[in-house]
Amino acid sequence: MRTPARSVRLPSPLLALLGLGALCALQLAQLLGLGPSVLGAIPTGLLEVPVFVGSGALIVALASRTVEVRAWRLVGLGTLLWGAGQWLFTLLPQPLPVPSPVDPLFLALPTCFLLALLRFERRWPSLPGMAAKLDVAALMVSLGGYVWYFQVAPALLQPGIDMLPSVVSSTYPLADLLVLGLLLAQGWRSREGAPGGTWLLALGILVFLAADLGFSVMSAQGTYTGTDWPDALWPLAALVFAGAAWQAAHRPDRTRTDARLLSMHTRLAPYVALLGSFALLICLSERDTLEGLGALTATFVVALLVAARQTLALGEIQDQRALLHHQAHHDPLTGLGNRVQLDAILRGALAGDDEVGLLFVDLDDFKFVNDALGHRVGDQFLQEVARRLCQAAGTGHPCIRLGGDEFVVVLAPATTATLQALCERVVLALRESVTLSGQRLQITASVGGALSTPQERDPAALLRWADQAMYEVKRTGKNALSLYTPGVHDQLAARRILIETRLRGVLERDELSLHYQPQRDQDGQQRRFEALLRWTDPELGPVSPGEFVPIAETAGLMVALDNWVIDEACRQLALWLPQFPDRQVAVNISPPHLVRADFLPGLKASLSRHGVRPQALELEVTERLLVENEVQARETLRALLDLGVHVAIDDFGVGQSSLSALLRLPITTLKIDRAFTHELGVGGPGSAQAQAAYTVVQAIVALGQALALRVVAEGVETSMQAQLLQNLGVDALQGYWIGHAQPPEITPLPELSSSFSAHHA
Repeated sequence: MRTPARSVRLPSPLLALLGLGALCALQLAQLLGLGPSVLGAIPTGLLEVPVFVGSGALIVALASRTVEVRAWRLVGLGTLLWGAGQWLFTLLPQPLPVPSPVDPLFLALPTCFLLALLRFERRWPSLPGMAAKLDVAALMVSLGGYVWYFQVAPALLQPGIDMLPSVVSSTYPLADLLVLGLLLAQGWRSREGAPGGTWLLALGILVFLAADLGFSVMSAQGTYTGTDWPDALWPLAALVFAGAAWQAAHRPDRTRTDARLLSMHTRLAPYVALLGSFALLICLSERDTLEGLGALTATFVVALLVAARQTLALGEIQDQRALLHHQAHHDPLTGLGNRVQLDAILRGALAGDDEVGLLFVDLDDFKFVNDALGHRVGDQFLQEVARRLCQAAGTGHPCIRLGGDEFVVVLAPATTATLQALCERVVLALRESVTLSGQRLQITASVGGALSTPQERDPAALLRWADQAMYEVKRTGKNALSLYTPGVHDQLAARRILIETRLRGVLERDELSLHYQPQRDQDGQQRRFEALLRWTDPELGPVSPGEFVPIAETAGLMVALDNWVIDEACRQLALWLPQFPDRQVAVNISPPHLVRADFLPGLKASLSRHGVRPQALELEVTERLLVENEVQARETLRALLDLGVHVAIDDFGVGQSSLSALLRLPITTLKIDRAFTHELGVGGPGSAQAQAAYTVVQAIVALGQALALRVVAEGVETSMQAQLLQNLGVDALQGYWIGHAQPPEITPLPELSSSFSAHHA
């Protein structure tokens, strides 16, 4: 059984295009004398009529499917009218007078196309600027010179011919010239390109204009017979018009333009126009005739347009250079100067005899803003900092953004007093809170200042001094200012570098140890200890954690140190637990380490390796964790509690956390910062300062009790502080009054005193 062949159904517009293509082929066969003899019986030019009429009707039908309906209807109307004109042309006796009834119909095509191209240009501008407009104008005037010399002038100045026929004859090349000008504009389109069908339409117009030009030249020479090559191009152009309309209806997306081609147009166009005009002048046999004067005038206008275009281009180059210079010397986010400008300013200022002051400003904990609120808010905050910095510095004192959250202010000339005053203004200006995106931000700054000396005029040295002074502020608590002191800060910087260098091999040299400071519970027993890291270096001797921990954080060494501390605490717990099964150890963990993906697996591995139950371990984190990464922190802390590990918030009350964040975090312990404990004894029990501290501690204890948290007070150094804290209901005390941190081998045994006050009784 034969399977019937599946028929291919063609869309009706495409089928119509194929039919029009067949008519074009018949027209070409007639012109070449090919095909059946019946073609010879058809009047010359008559086959062009159905091609134009059919193409025009198809374009009008497809126009409603395009983006620019009216423009394509104009294209279809012009094509239809030209077909009607060709039909009349074949019916009327030859030669036709000028003007004749066919002239309005033939001229309707360039007129309609001109209006359609104007609509395209209005909706999708092709000329990006004044330079492009001048280029197109120069090309049109240059071509206009040729049109004038070879077509318009001979028609107008021909002796014995009436003016009206001459004007009508001249209208054809002028209309074609205007259409050609709009076509030239398409060559300046940006990379986004033209809407679908535009380039195919432009190709059809070029084919049509080429046929018109050939017809004009042959008619002027008296060689046109009606069966020449222009008669083959006209119907082909109509077919291309219809194809362009089909493309616009079915593929309306804009086509992209090759950037290299666009660049070539913009570079060569003015010179092509100028060379074309000069070539016409060279060909002139007589320059004092009206034809020659018209060509000279066109050349002069082209020269003016090219000169205007080059002047504009020169201005654009200068503007571009100024823009590039500004971009090379300024920070794009804040508008302040950058490192390049700083180097130029310092070199110019230090070349003189006056002393130059330099402020190095580093925002404290700015990373928290980006992490908690996002980089967009962080950028807005940096812009506000830049504004305040400029306001505090005043006019004449350049402000520079080095990068990130680091800024520099140059003061020249400067003295120690003026530099100190500027430092104070900057610190006060940046200390004020700012509200962005509904969030009130309180970020402080560490400011270091340096003054040049007659002996040292190197910009790099001055910047290094200010940086060293700023780092000293960071090391000693931030939110302050410091002026560089020769010798002192150099020694500190050298020691900082040495500490970082020695830290990098500290684990391999086995120089770290843990000391354990006890906590005394309400019943007087010491069940819990805080593990405190100690380092004794063969070259440096004992190094305070307050000195080496910040250096380890900036050097990226804290993860390795934290891992060592956890493992060592678990090892010591394994030694203690057989004799003291209730003993617990608290370990401090840096917030960035806690939220790392490898933290929990490493912790579990240490507990398993030493056989320690998770309930014997407590991890202490600061309130920084709430600001840096609350969501990830909450997940990690919940996993720790599920594992059985206790979690404490260390130094509570002096950080940046909110109570709402505290409520969302799964924790077991609150540790009151030693600053509040210390204030309890300042000025005597009845002083206003002590009363204020008592009220704050009372509120923290009440908060902890309301959340069912264990509350520990740090920094207890006197019996009076211990008694007050006991009266407030604190669960445990920690400090020198309870006991100093000791090596594990001399850690005190649990005491069975009945209360806090039993110690040192």
